[in-house]
Amino acid sequence: MMRTSTRPAPDMRGDELISPCLCKGTQQFVHRECLDHWRSVKEGFAFSHCTTCKAMFHLRPHVPEDYSWRKLKFRFFVARDIILIFLAVQATIATFGVLAYLLDSDGQFRKSFDDGWDRLLSVHPVPFYYCAGVFMLFVILGISGLVVHCSSVNRGDPCMAGCRHCCYGWGILDCFPASMEACGALLVIFVVIFAILGIAYGLLAATMALQRIWQRHYHILTKRELTKEYIVEDLNGHYTPPSLDPEHEARLKSLHLL
Repeated sequence: MMRTSTRPAPDMRGDELISPCLCKGTQQFVHRECLDHWRSVKEGFAFSHCTTCKAMFHLRPHVPEDYSWRKLKFRFFVARDIILIFLAVQATIATFGVLAYLLDSDGQFRKSFDDGWDRLLSVHPVPFYYCAGVFMLFVILGISGLVVHCSSVNRGDPCMAGCRHCCYGWGILDCFPASMEACGALLVIFVVIFAILGIAYGLLAATMALQRIWQRHYHILTKRELTKEYIVEDLNGHYTPPSLDPEHEARLKSLHLL
């Protein structure tokens, strides 16, 4: 019998079953690869201890002399995620650009920008509708960010009491007696404001995403490689108190893994 594995059944064939701790019965054996995966993704002392019986593993140090390959792997994974996010953003912009092109099928809106500094964009449809897609993306980001921000405001905060009701009743109805030109100008102003907010929220989201990618890969990849440097020994059901070299013990404690 063995513990419940996180891997599909076909992938278990040929993998090494070990008994690394005090667990008995159905919990005694575990696939080494599954255990190493658990050690790398689980927080706390799961790297060096069994999360069921709390017994410390017998760790056999196998520390390589060269760490350059780890740095290369880390940079590769970070670059991969950044490229994927960039491609996703470009695909979204392209979708909005195509939508703008379909809405302006006769090109009248594009040709209305042929008398100023933006004439170059109006002459070439691809950069024009690409910029339109970027603008639409920022507007949607601004609206979404504002909605999320307002929904997260503490409802008991007296400082925000007036802000939550500013658009109800009198605030919006004041536009209707005005002319269509005034309402159109007001709509343009709101759209531009949302686009500016979208730029701010977009920069904030990009910064948070980069930090998240960096921290995630650094943390998980480091622990994943450490599972190969500190190998869990198979005790075959005969558990004894483990001992670890003071140098390696201090290193794992500094990483909060022991």
